Amino acid sequence: MRIRMLSCALFVTLQGCTTQSWYAGGKAGAEQECRRKPGDEMQHCLERLKKQDYRDYEKERAGGKPVQQQ
Repeated sequence: MRIRMLSCALFVTLQGCTTQSWYAGGKAGAEQECRRKPGDEMQHCLERLKKQDYRDYEKERAGGKPVQQQ
Protein backbone atom coordinates (compact mmCIF):
# COMPACT_ATOMS: atom_id res chain seq x y z
CA MET A 1 0.00 0.00 0.00
CA ARG A 2 2.75 2.42 0.94
CA ILE A 3 4.70 1.62 -2.22
CA ARG A 4 1.60 2.26 -4.33
CA MET A 5 1.04 5.65 -2.71
CA LEU A 6 4.67 6.60 -3.24
CA SER A 7 4.47 5.46 -6.86
CA CYS A 8 1.37 7.57 -7.43
CA ALA A 9 2.98 10.56 -5.73
CA LEU A 10 6.11 10.17 -7.85
CA PHE A 11 4.05 9.82 -11.03
CA VAL A 12 2.08 12.97 -10.25
CA THR A 13 5.23 14.89 -9.38
CA LEU A 14 6.89 13.91 -12.64
CA GLN A 15 3.79 14.70 -14.70
CA GLY A 16 2.89 17.94 -12.98
CA CYS A 17 -0.02 18.45 -10.65
CA THR A 18 -2.83 18.46 -13.17
CA THR A 19 -6.19 16.83 -12.63
CA GLN A 20 -5.42 14.53 -15.54
CA SER A 21 -2.24 13.36 -13.82
CA TRP A 22 -4.11 12.63 -10.62
CA TYR A 23 -6.71 10.70 -12.60
CA ALA A 24 -4.02 8.67 -14.39
CA GLY A 25 -2.24 7.91 -11.11
CA GLY A 26 -5.45 6.76 -9.45
CA LYS A 27 -6.38 4.66 -12.44
CA ALA A 28 -2.92 3.04 -12.48
CA GLY A 29 -3.31 2.13 -8.81
CA ALA A 30 -6.76 0.69 -9.43
CA GLU A 31 -5.39 -1.34 -12.33
CA GLN A 32 -2.75 -2.83 -10.05
CA GLU A 33 -5.48 -3.83 -7.62
CA CYS A 34 -7.45 -5.45 -10.45
CA ARG A 35 -4.43 -7.48 -11.51
CA ARG A 36 -4.22 -9.02 -8.03
CA LYS A 37 -7.69 -10.57 -8.40
CA PRO A 38 -8.18 -14.11 -9.70
CA GLY A 39 -9.20 -14.96 -13.30
CA ASP A 40 -12.57 -13.64 -14.42
CA GLU A 41 -12.79 -11.25 -11.49
CA MET A 42 -9.60 -9.55 -12.70
CA GLN A 43 -10.96 -9.31 -16.26
CA HIS A 44 -14.25 -7.74 -15.13
CA CYS A 45 -12.39 -5.28 -12.93
CA LEU A 46 -10.11 -4.20 -15.80
CA GLU A 47 -13.09 -3.82 -18.14
CA ARG A 48 -14.81 -1.49 -15.66
CA LEU A 49 -11.67 0.64 -15.49
CA LYS A 50 -11.42 0.98 -19.25
CA LYS A 51 -15.00 2.20 -19.64
CA GLN A 52 -14.21 5.75 -18.57
CA ASP A 53 -11.38 7.83 -19.96
CA TYR A 54 -10.25 11.18 -18.59
CA ARG A 55 -12.46 13.21 -20.92
CA ASP A 56 -15.57 11.35 -19.71
CA TYR A 57 -14.44 11.73 -16.10
CA GLU A 58 -14.05 15.50 -16.50
CA LYS A 59 -17.43 15.87 -18.14
CA GLU A 60 -19.11 13.82 -15.40
CA ARG A 61 -17.27 15.75 -12.71
CA ALA A 62 -18.49 19.03 -14.23
CA GLY A 63 -22.08 17.80 -14.00
CA GLY A 64 -22.62 16.50 -17.52
CA LYS A 65 -23.20 12.98 -18.69
CA PRO A 66 -20.18 10.93 -19.78
CA VAL A 67 -19.54 10.59 -23.49
CA GLN A 68 -20.46 7.13 -24.79
CA GLN A 69 -17.56 5.35 -26.49
CA GLN A 70 -18.21 3.30 -29.61
